[in-house]
Amino acid sequence: MGMKKLMVAGLFLVMLVGGCDEAGDKAEIEVGKPFAPASDDVVNRHGKIENLDQFEAFFENVQNDKKAHIRIVSYTIEGDPILHDLEYDGDVIHSFEDSRRDAYGSGETVKMKCRKIEFTPSDRQSEYNLKECNKKEYNKTVLWYE
Repeated sequence: MGMKKLMVAGLFLVMLVGGCDEAGDKAEIEVGKPFAPASDDVVNRHGKIENLDQFEAFFENVQNDKKAHIRIVSYTIEGDPILHDLEYDGDVIHSFEDSRRDAYGSGETVKMKCRKIEFTPSDRQSEYNLKECNKKEYNKTVLWYE
């Protein structure tokens, strides 16, 4: 009888540890968990851009029909990161925006495909915008700065 209880306790412990591992995987996208951008990510902190040259290289590759990938990490006023991955396959731009870490946002992911990305320079605010997307209501500014 004692052995059976020990096996049940051991099985419970294995299930408990397994449950913690699963929760740990989900924790990576939980609100409030620290996020560290990669060294080549473009970081937008309210119009102050880190690695703008990386984005300009991505933009140039798209203009020249060369495959390219970039991640933009934009921070909300509260400091939560919103991740925006752009991948150009030589034909279309695949956009994947992840706001699940934003405590005050919609907490969703948005996928779409776009035919173009355009740059609009300005003295006040320069912008890169996705155009001709498969979500008609969604022309998206992916990067802006002053």
